[in-house]
Amino acid sequence: MFKTKKFIVFFATALMLTAGCQIFDTKMGTDPKKDAKTATVKKTAKVKKDVKAKKVVKAKKTAVAKVKKKSKPSLAPAKNQPTNYNRNTDTDSKSSMVGFGFCAPLQFPSEECVVSGFRFSAFYTYNQAANGLDCGFICDSGSDGTAGMQAGIFMNRTAGPMTGLSLSLINLAETEMTGIQIGGIYNEAGSDSHDNAGANYETSYGVQVGAANVANSIFKGLQLGAFNISNAVFKGWQIGVLNLYEPPSDVFDDFQTPEFNKEKKKRSCIQVGVFNFNPNGMFPITILVNW
Repeated sequence: MFKTKKFIVFFATALMLTAGCQIFDTKMGTDPKKDAKTATVKKTAKVKKDVKAKKVVKAKKTAVAKVKKKSKPSLAPAKNQPTNYNRNTDTDSKSSMVGFGFCAPLQFPSEECVVSGFRFSAFYTYNQAANGLDCGFICDSGSDGTAGMQAGIFMNRTAGPMTGLSLSLINLAETEMTGIQIGGIYNEAGSDSHDNAGANYETSYGVQVGAANVANSIFKGLQLGAFNISNAVFKGWQIGVLNLYEPPSDVFDDFQTPEFNKEKKKRSCIQVGVFNFNPNGMFPITILVNW
């Protein structure tokens, strides 16, 4: 009897242990299908997250590039034209056949425009260029220059090349001149920047007739007036009361243009006047004639 009870207790204990192990395995075990589904969901979420992150990075780079492109400064063209400037190279300039004005900017067309035809200035008018007939009290043209006839009562000024005839009390061709300047008081042709070692010298061809005539840079032609002055390379005639030829310095020859140095070596100035000053002439100072 004792053995039978002992066996029953042992058998019941074994059943209880077996059932406990099965319950523990069930709770701790994982469903393969569920695990696979969970892994797939996690992988998909990770891929989406990576794609989203890449899109955000790309969007940031694009935005930064746009900002840099937009904020990049643009260089405005200089108002004064560089040396060796070709006329009418600015294809964006607006043009008009007729121009008139009282005092800039009270004028038509605007200052940035080019007038090709006829321009009248009641007092002072400025345009990028004035080609044709330009007349008035003060006629002023920008870096695109003037081609034609300037007839100003008080002054004609051209920042760029001047080609043609200028008639006024004062005529200024600040870059180069090809033609005739007739001024009651003062004529000037060529750039006066010859003291700048890096300057490129322009060449002027023509005639200056006035009380005082000044030729800068390279000038080839005739000066006829009471006072005739050449500040750089002069090839031609000076006829007047006082003639002054001041040759350029030899200090900065290595910085000058080949054309300038070539013309400098071949310079030839003939002076006819009461007093003639030419350091490289027959004599530094002469009366009547020097060369």
